[in-house]
Parts: sequence; C-alpha cells; structure tokens
Amino acid sequence: MHTDLPLKENSTDKLGRHPFAYEIASGLVNSFKDNNESIVLGINGTWGSGKSTLLNFIINEVKQLSKINDQEIIILRFNPWMFSGQKELQTVFLRELILKLKNNSEKLKNASKKIAEFLEYLNWVNYVHSGAGEAIKMLKNLFKTAGKEKELVELKMEIDDILIESKVKLYITIDDIDRLTPTEITDIFQLIKLNGNFANTIFILAYDQNVVETALKNQFGRNGKKYIEKIVQVDYTLPSISREDIARLFIDNLNQLFNVEEITNKIKDLNDSIKDEPFIDFFSSLRDIYRYNNSIKLRLPSIFNELNILDFLLIESLRVFDQKAYHFVIDNKESLIYKSNNNINNFGFHTDKEKSTEAYIENTDFDKIIKRILKRLFIVDTANSFNPDSPRDLIRGKRVADKSYFNRYFNLQLSHFDIQEDVFDSFINRNSIEENEHTLKEINDKGQLFQFLNWIEIKSKGSNETKLQNIILSILTYSKNLQYKSGMFWGIGSDLITVLHYASDMLKNISDQEARKNLILEHIRLNKNFSSFYLCDRILYANEQLEKGKLYSNNEWYYLFKSEKEIDQEFITKILSERNSIAKELFNQLLTNNEFLAEDEIGSILDVVYKNYKDHYEENFPKLIEKDTELIKYLWLSIKRSWMTSGSRVGYQLAEYQFYPSLIKENIKSRLDNLNLDEFDENERKVIALFEKAHNDGFEEKKYYDIETLEEMGRW
Repeated sequence: MHTDLPLKENSTDKLGRHPFAYEIASGLVNSFKDNNESIVLGINGTWGSGKSTLLNFIINEVKQLSKINDQEIIILRFNPWMFSGQKELQTVFLRELILKLKNNSEKLKNASKKIAEFLEYLNWVNYVHSGAGEAIKMLKNLFKTAGKEKELVELKMEIDDILIESKVKLYITIDDIDRLTPTEITDIFQLIKLNGNFANTIFILAYDQNVVETALKNQFGRNGKKYIEKIVQVDYTLPSISREDIARLFIDNLNQLFNVEEITNKIKDLNDSIKDEPFIDFFSSLRDIYRYNNSIKLRLPSIFNELNILDFLLIESLRVFDQKAYHFVIDNKESLIYKSNNNINNFGFHTDKEKSTEAYIENTDFDKIIKRILKRLFIVDTANSFNPDSPRDLIRGKRVADKSYFNRYFNLQLSHFDIQEDVFDSFINRNSIEENEHTLKEINDKGQLFQFLNWIEIKSKGSNETKLQNIILSILTYSKNLQYKSGMFWGIGSDLITVLHYASDMLKNISDQEARKNLILEHIRLNKNFSSFYLCDRILYANEQLEKGKLYSNNEWYYLFKSEKEIDQEFITKILSERNSIAKELFNQLLTNNEFLAEDEIGSILDVVYKNYKDHYEENFPKLIEKDTELIKYLWLSIKRSWMTSGSRVGYQLAEYQFYPSLIKENIKSRLDNLNLDEFDENERKVIALFEKAHNDGFEEKKYYDIETLEEMGRW
C-alpha cells in the first residue's frame, strides 16, 4: 500500500523534480553565500503535486552544496499542520526556532536569547490568539530575561549582528500551509512577515497559491495574491506533469502493485492498452495514482479472473474519482448493457439516433472524461454496420456491458448462479476428457449446463484445433449421461439433443473436413452407448436432408458434408454400420436388464434391430415381454408413437402399424384379459384401458383418445 509520504532521497525521483530542486538550491547557496540578506521563497503547487518531495530534494541539495562551500547551516523544518488547532501557532513556531538555534550552534546561543527578548518585547496580543501571554511568560522563565525595554529596531539589529557574525545560514521550511484553516494560514504569513527579514535567514514555503489567496482574502477582505507578493520575494510554480509521464508512472506503479504473479502478468500484457484508457485523465499527481492504486490493490485480487481487467480499471476509476457517475452506472444498468432484442442501440446501427446508447450517454450532464469512459464501457462497436460477432465478444471478453457480467464489477464476487472463469479456462485448455466430463456433471447438477456450453462455444473461439477437438470429444462423451426423450408435439425437448447440437455447431471451427469426420468416427467406435447410436441416427438424417437439397448451415451435422459425394457416401456407410452395430449391442443388454434404457431410447433401437437383424430380434424380443409389467411397458411404447394435444389435454392413437414387431395384438388381448387389474398401478391401468378401447374400435387410424377419460378427441 502507498502511504502518500513524500520522497526523501533524490534517487527516488519519479517526476524529474531533482534537476528543478538542484536549480533552486544552487541559486540559494551560491547567491547568498557572500551576503547577509534574508529571503522568502515560495513553492506553489496543487494538492498532491509533490511540494513536500521537492522541499526534501531542495534541502538535500542545500546540505551538499553548503558542505562543498564550507558553509555552516542550520535547518528548521516546521510543519504547522502537525500543530493545527493549537491557539498559539506562531508561538509554537518561534519556540521551535529558539530551541533549534540554542541546540545547534554555540555561535547562536546569544541569538536565541535575543529572539526570546524580541518575543517578550513585541506586543503579541495585537496579532495572535488569546493566551499568547502565557507563552511569553514561559519564554521569560526559560531564558531568564531581564525584560529590559529597548527600541524594536535596536533589538532587531542586535539579532542581525549575531547572525551575521556567526556566518551561519538559517534555512526554515514551512510545509503544508494549504492544509491549515484560513485563520491559521493568516497566522503563518503574519509570522513570516514579522520575522522574514532577519539576516542570513531563508524561508522556503510550500503551499497551493489558490488556497492561500482565498484564505487571506477571507481574513483581510482584500487581494490575497498581492498580500503574498509583499511577503514572498521569489515564487516557483511546480511544473505540470504531462499525460505521458502520468501514464508512465501509473503503469510502472501498477506493475509493482501485486505480489501475485498471475495478476502481474495479466496487467503487463495490457500495459500498452492501459496507457490509452480515458481514466488516466483523472490523474494529476502521484497522490491521485496512489489513491487509485491502493483501492484496486484491495479489490482486484479477489476476482481478477472473473472480469475484464480494463473494464474493471475504468469502473474503479469512477468509484474513486466520481461517485455520482459510479452510481449512475449501477442505477441505469438496463439502459446501458447490451440487449439482444435491442442490439442496434448498442452497436451503432439504428436509424433513430435519439434511442442509441451513445445518445443516452451524451444526454447526461457528465464531463468529457466521464462520457468517454461510459462510451468506452458500453458502446461496444461504433462501426457503421452491425457486427454480428460483437455480442459474443462481450462474453469472450467478460465485459461489463454483458448482463451476465455486469454485477460482478460492483459486487466483486460471483453470484450463486455464476460460473468461475477458471472453470471455463480449465475446460478449454485441459487435455483430460475424463476431467472435463466430471466438470460437465457438476455444472449440470447446478442447472447451468446449457449456459456453460454456450459460453464454452463462444470463449473457445480462436483456440487451436487440438483444444477444439478435445472440447467436442468431451461434450460427446458426457452426452451418455443424458437420457433421450422424444419430446412433445411442438418441440424436441431433449437435453441429449441440445448437448449434441453444441458439438455439431463447434465442428465448423475445425478447418479440415476429414478431421471432423474422423473425430466423430473415433468417438463412436470408442463409446458404444445410446448417445452414440443417436448421434449416428442424426447424422444419417442429415445425409437424407442433403440428398433432398434441404441441408442448411443451421442444421445439425451440416459441417460433416458438402465435399465430394463419394467421400461423403464412404463416411455415411461407416456411420450406418456403427449405428446398426450399437443398436444390436443395446438390444442384447436389454435382454439382461430391461431397465437399461429409457422408454424413448428403447423405442428408437427396436425398429433398427428388427430391420437389420430380423432373426435375432424375433428370437429374443419375446424375452423382453415375459413379465406382464414389461408387456404393458412395450404396449405403452407402441401407443405413444402417435399422439396429439388440444389445450391441456393429450390424446393417443393406437393403430395397427404402431405395434412394434413381435407385439401381436391378439396375444396381448389374451394376456390382458387374464390380468388382475388391482395388481397394477394407475398409469398401467390407463394403458390397458386405452388398448381395450382401441381394440374395440378396430385400431382405427387418426382416432385419438383422451388418456384420462378415453373420450375421442378428434380425427387427424
């Protein structure tokens, strides 16, 4: 953390102040070594501009140059701000001066006594606060003065004679004058006016001239600047710091701010970008830089991986330097963030300029710096044409303009439904499919699977093809954990299909088409499960659409085709063989474990096995329905192959073509007639009742029954 203490050693100079200090010190030492004049020199600079540091540098140089010139000096460094609030600020100063003289040189002990007499002689009550008499009494006792009355001029001459005879130069620095109250500022300048013409005495004052002028004007009701000019003979104004120097100092300081190597490396990678960011214009001094850096040092480490560092630096600059703007951003989130249904507002492609994000920001009463920062954060693309990739760039870049990231910048923590960035990074970059599969399981348990895969697709853009292939294989491998559901009438509705769609879509990022095909084949050959079967089935369907001229770029598995027809056909032949083989293997597993597959999964493989392995199917299917409950399950699978909806009602048809091979309706009727319905649950009894109803109606096509009431719902 930076404590904002002034620099002491010339070697630590960051602003090039040392040459300036040397120039001042050299002028003082060389110009006054052979004369006995007094002088008051002013150092003018704004708060935080480095006045105290410059004073330190000047005194260091005065010491060195005086030693070279064999010049004896005494330095009194007085900071009235340390005594602010005391009633007798002038008396405190003069007491420090007397003790300094008394303790530092035998030659000046008499001078200290004479100054004590000088204090005693003066009528302090006229220009100091009440209570000054007690201080004078203390000084009387301290130096045991006789209180002999003398002319003021005579006493002043005696003090000057002692100082001149001693050949000692007295340097007095008074710092932080602009931190005092107006009354205290007035007291200090009155004191300097009274004592500033002692021989061999050099006052060096540090202040913000505007602050001092205002204080003096308030006290005297007249021009404060002219009052300063009567007291200060030589005035130096600190040179302003260029934006380039400020940016350089900020970057240098920022690079050394953190002891976490990962943060430091990320910041160093952004150095060139940071120096051009608009928040740099907030800095006018090192104090501004230290104040800002102290803030980000505390706040950034906890979440640096979870947000965009440049956006964070911009947001944090608003928090530190303009709270009104900071709260404006929080309060106007919905008007500033990118919205997919209003993207043209953010991306500068809108005929109505008054509704754009840029216009919204421009209509605020903030200054130019704040407006530049807001535009930098929330106007994502100022091009004249809409860039369709920009919304995804917000997610890739973890930008504050994205609604999913916005709150991170203000809460500085992840919400309970948020996913840490290192989870994405690990998934994209690791080589272990097994570990990635475990990650997907954890993400799915939290209900965030589709959000995660969507962001993986976006964030992985630009990754090398080895990583992309690994991501696709990880998704395909995990898909075995998801059950297939055929869905409802108006949509597919299966998590398995959705996950496979992400894998399909990511294939376009692999440039070589043969590499895409080999990737899919490799996965299928190593994973003989239902998801692989279904993957094959969807690829075969895509090929059918291709042959009809209806396979488009937004269709699943589009990126496996569109090469030479013979090569595509060779691939399809391999896929078909794999699908049939997997179907038979799954069928055989059903024979030993009838609960092995979900209902819709069973239905998907039965027709394939029958078509390709008819004898094997007919020989073994009866084993699947040996139990009455299993018979009812397969009857239900037949019924649900054709259904309709009407409002909240669902109707089912049972026509003869719906029965799976080896489900003989007469045999079913015979077995059902001999059942004790009390031994079956409510749903099983509904299936039996619907079969009976359809049987009595002759298994008519296009005749649908309400599953609950068996009422006819309509004919399609």
